[in-house]
Amino acid sequence: MKTARDNARYWLVNVMCALFACIGSVEVVGQDVVLTIEAEDATLSGSVKVKSGNNFSGGQFVGDNGVGSKILLENVEVVKEGGYKFRTYYTCMGKRSIAVRTGYYPAVVCTVEKETSDWDNGPTAMMECYLYLNEGENDIEITPYNGDGPNIDKFEIVSIDAEFPRPEPDKWAWGYDLTEDALSVTFNGEPADDRMLDNDEETVYDYTGTAATLQVECDMPYLLTGYYLSAGFESETDVATWRLEYSSDGTTWKALTPSSVQQGGCGTLFVLERNVRDAGYAATHYRLYASGGTIGEVQLFGIPYLSEATDGQFPADLTEGLDVRTYTNGMPLGVYDYGSWDERYYNLFNHDMTKKYYWDGQSTFFVDVELPGTTRLTSYTLTSCQDYPERDPKSWVVEGFDRDWEVVSEVYDFTFPVRYATMKFEVDAEKYYRGFRLRTLESNGAEAFQVLKWQLFGETRPTGLDDVRQAMPVWVSGRELVMQPTGRGQYRVSDLSGRTVAHGQLDGVECRCVLPVGLYVVNMQTEGGSRVEKVIVR
Repeated sequence: MKTARDNARYWLVNVMCALFACIGSVEVVGQDVVLTIEAEDATLSGSVKVKSGNNFSGGQFVGDNGVGSKILLENVEVVKEGGYKFRTYYTCMGKRSIAVRTGYYPAVVCTVEKETSDWDNGPTAMMECYLYLNEGENDIEITPYNGDGPNIDKFEIVSIDAEFPRPEPDKWAWGYDLTEDALSVTFNGEPADDRMLDNDEETVYDYTGTAATLQVECDMPYLLTGYYLSAGFESETDVATWRLEYSSDGTTWKALTPSSVQQGGCGTLFVLERNVRDAGYAATHYRLYASGGTIGEVQLFGIPYLSEATDGQFPADLTEGLDVRTYTNGMPLGVYDYGSWDERYYNLFNHDMTKKYYWDGQSTFFVDVELPGTTRLTSYTLTSCQDYPERDPKSWVVEGFDRDWEVVSEVYDFTFPVRYATMKFEVDAEKYYRGFRLRTLESNGAEAFQVLKWQLFGETRPTGLDDVRQAMPVWVSGRELVMQPTGRGQYRVSDLSGRTVAHGQLDGVECRCVLPVGLYVVNMQTEGGSRVEKVIVR
């Protein structure tokens, strides 16, 4: 799955060019200064402003370069398409960075190499990165990265001799959004063209006229928390002028007002900050008024909000009615303070959007669930929490249990679009399993993790599990695992990594084996049925 903000190839080119320049193995030394641009001549927005100071080119610089500021170099013209060195002359008494973006290519991060002796007076220092520019006019956008940025005097664009591959366009569209499961999506009263909803900004639908209406009827009420709009890579349309409305009945409509916006690729992500008390914003119908003649992508993100759901907002799934205290297991348990906090893994399986699974001091976890029947998993959802995106899982696997754990889904470098976003992941597997395990590999940067919900969807074959439990009991006595099978067969004991630690034949009589302290999954297969059980040896 392609991530929303990463383009590793472009990043690697910048790193390698800088490295080769240092060791001299590839000639990337600038040959000519193609263009010099004073920072005060750029189009400025946000807190950044023009200031005067000594020892600056032209006697001026731009300062107060805070979060949300933008320095836009418009119509930067080069006669040859390809890679160029981009130099930034600055003053900065600390370690700060800028993100430099040109066209629809991924942003390149450039970090202050050395501090200067003053903020508001020269001499300046210089940092550089490598950009890909198209033949003709280009717009170059400079923004602070990961905090405030440095004061900036001027920029230089320098030709280079090195080969510089053209980067892939920076795409932000996610692999899933709420339109995927919508009951209907219409465009000007007709079924919407797939190019508007295929999760790819490069596939653009051109329509006639100056304006158009896209209407979505969702499969259930959702509390919308964000939406991503794009008019396509070649369009100059400002999608911020488009209007999105919501309705609970398809008749009475109200406009949505974003809390903030994020520019990315050739589109804009609009963020709607919501909480559990915002029931009035939950809706089944959404209507978009677009203009400009093209639509590249429309994506809606949010969280289920069913007023009739038991004890919460989420719909039923395969774990509905399951005794989670008995048939689920997780490590670590989660934060718990009796009477104050309960953020244990049990919360993954309830319907309440105010209850999450959280732990501090560890970035990964596993949770497994045993279902009352063998199940073919067709999809699952993960829902991000209301805050701290750095705690989100970034990479994970979902595994099914038969005789051992088998991977049924792998996701790497995933970024949730907004807070309170339920994201669906399809599973392409025909096999039926007795249970499933979610095992995370890394968080989004924090030494902590949190997830709001994990829901499973698919087909279940009843197996009379409760009868099997009564007929084939399993328990622990001291350090011994005790099994009482019905008939002949075999057993296998696995640890949490799926490694087999004990196995053998069953002859229809009590069977015992000694195990080290730990948590295990016991699988008995006999003529009289099967049983999978989790046990703890203390």
